[in-house]
Amino acid sequence: MSYITGILKNWENESLLTVEEVDSYDEIQKYSKPSNVSFPAGRAIPSEFVFDPTAGETE
Repeated sequence: MSYITGILKNWENESLLTVEEVDSYDEIQKYSKPSNVSFPAGRAIPSEFVFDPTAGETE
């Protein structure tokens, strides 16, 4: 029920009062979204980075 309430609140915030306005808004949103460009997850790691799990360890 909270999902439906959220959708209705979004429509109210966008001043969408009729089914035609909602359909038109959805069409505009569908074509204005960026294409499916994928980005790598996480942060970029410099190529000169060397992983040393013992770095900083004292015996």
